Amino acid sequence: MGRIQGLAETGLLTEDQLIKTGHGYVFSITIAWAGQTTGSLVYLRDGLDGTAPVEALFALPTASGTLHKEWPQGKEFDTGIWYGEGGAEVFTEITYK
Repeated sequence: MGRIQGLAETGLLTEDQLIKTGHGYVFSITIAWAGQTTGSLVYLRDGLDGTAPVEALFALPTASGTLHKEWPQGKEFDTGIWYGEGGAEVFTEITYK
């Protein structure tokens, strides 16, 4: 299967931020962390800021590690894509359209 046309990559994210305004899709997220409290949260919200509804939530299962999630057909966001770290300091990369 060929690469989906029009995909964008965020590069390394290290703080809460708006990824995209308007309708879009997330195709993958990779989260890496070290020295974190087990259970710290990373999330994707459908909106333009940190008060928008959470659409995808990831709890860090260990103090250090890497987590990767893919949505082959894309996870849909209607209003925008907001990334949040919930107090954890992690390095994240997102592929979206």
